[in-house]
Amino acid sequence: MAHTMLFLSHDLPLNQRGRTGKDLLRAALNKATGCLGGSERGINYTLVGSSTDLVAANTAGISASGSGTVGIVISAVTLTATWATDDTISAALIAAVINASTNAKIQYLFGATHLKSTLSLASVLAGTRVNLAGFRFTAISGTAESGKDGDFVIGGDNTADANSLALAINRHPYANKYLFAIPVVADCLVFPKKGVTWFTGPNSPPNTVKASASTVTVGSATFAASDTYGIWCKVPGKLGNNVVVAASGTGQTIIGSATYMARGLGGDALPVTDTL
Repeated sequence: MAHTMLFLSHDLPLNQRGRTGKDLLRAALNKATGCLGGSERGINYTLVGSSTDLVAANTAGISASGSGTVGIVISAVTLTATWATDDTISAALIAAVINASTNAKIQYLFGATHLKSTLSLASVLAGTRVNLAGFRFTAISGTAESGKDGDFVIGGDNTADANSLALAINRHPYANKYLFAIPVVADCLVFPKKGVTWFTGPNSPPNTVKASASTVTVGSATFAASDTYGIWCKVPGKLGNNVVVAASGTGQTIIGSATYMARGLGGDALPVTDTL
């Protein structure tokens, strides 16, 4: 799915007032129109467009037999908590520290959660369905993505299938508002984009994880507390793949021994900056 990102300088801040959906987009477009019409002084803008999917980068930390001060380093900012009771509780504490950070390199840029469900793939057949918080993902045969939201390719090995499912989740234009995924060999780890608790309210997706066949083993039928804390970049695009990460403390690792966040897509076309 193609995308366009606009960064616009202007005199007065955009008052979001809790707006969401079309109402927030309308307010942003009115701000841009005001700059074009001269009712507000617009200084300059940067435009980045791309024909690829816009996907946020992510990573995960794992706490295993931790002790003492534990956590993660993101963009040279150390974010730690004191290990307490067990690794699951400690992972929750680390995620809470990330979400509560007021450091300019972290606040508003990253979110974290210790809630997770693991999908284990083993010789998945075409037509198998995975339902994540009400969003359906369907296995299709082939060697390339279909381009249809919710489809993931099977037919290679289990590792390739898990990678395709994770990509389908991360690039889904609606599901990726609520979820993100990380492939690990033949597993697909799925996290909700919420710091501590599941979503609440009448328009929130259900806390359910299901599969239509035994070839996809569901580790937890709900997004549940775990010793793994997922982290996602709130600004989507390949830019997030440049964020350096490292584990901190006893028993702490970054999933896949990664040193950077990964899986960010889009926002990689040549930026154009000009004045109004």
